[in-house]
Amino acid sequence: MNGESALLNLLISIFLISSLAGCGPSEPLIAKVGRFSITRGEFHKKLAEVAPEYRNYLLTPNGRKQFLEILIREKMILAAAEGSKISRSPEFLTEVQKLKEEQASQLREFKDYLLTKLWVENLKAKGILQVTDQEVEEYFKKYPKEVKLRHILLGTPEEAEVILKKVRRGDSFAALAKTNSLDSDTASKGGLLPPFLYGEVLPELEDVAFRMKVGEVTGVVGTKFGYHVLKKDTETRAPISQVRDRILRLLEKKKLDQYLTTFQDKYRVQILDEQFK
Repeated sequence: MNGESALLNLLISIFLISSLAGCGPSEPLIAKVGRFSITRGEFHKKLAEVAPEYRNYLLTPNGRKQFLEILIREKMILAAAEGSKISRSPEFLTEVQKLKEEQASQLREFKDYLLTKLWVENLKAKGILQVTDQEVEEYFKKYPKEVKLRHILLGTPEEAEVILKKVRRGDSFAALAKTNSLDSDTASKGGLLPPFLYGEVLPELEDVAFRMKVGEVTGVVGTKFGYHVLKKDTETRAPISQVRDRILRLLEKKKLDQYLTTFQDKYRVQILDEQFK
């Protein structure tokens, strides 16, 4: 175990022990070492972490006493460490502060996620995002096709033009994607994107993809991610039973986007970083 891992385990132990030390009078105490307590709950929690092959012995009277001696020794080490200069050292205080900041960040992220999730669920409960079977069927009637598309993502239009010329002279699209595409998720698959319905991919790619013929190569198409060279693999009509849930999510998203427009005047958007303007 390296120093950082050992220190992190110590910090976590201190956090857990401090939490247990703050338990109310309803938590029975088994032992005390200085200001640190060993509660019955902590004893059984630690016991449950022991490998099963040793647990039967530790459940005997002698085993329980020996296990308590181990916990007392841990508390003694902790008490001695707390009373030393280490507890006030820059190394210790820096790591504790870092852990606090990480936990605070994780808590903020969780609160944001939970707040958003419950807000959207509330909109669904109110019927604001409700999608009817008729709406799903009408969307499918208008956009019944599912497309499989390959792309090679480049950083500049000039780079994309070079790749496009290579594809058109007969070079393998999949091979060029593997060696040149900036999209690492699809490059290893020869540039193949997951199959998509109308509305499930970037609008700039979507408008081109549904106009292309199967086997056709085109480019250069610019998006916020870069410049794409495209090849259409297939276009099929999937049964509505297979795509109903996807269409439902698409229409829910459209209704959510429409609902969000009602907040545009209330929450003004400002792009402050010049590179994103």
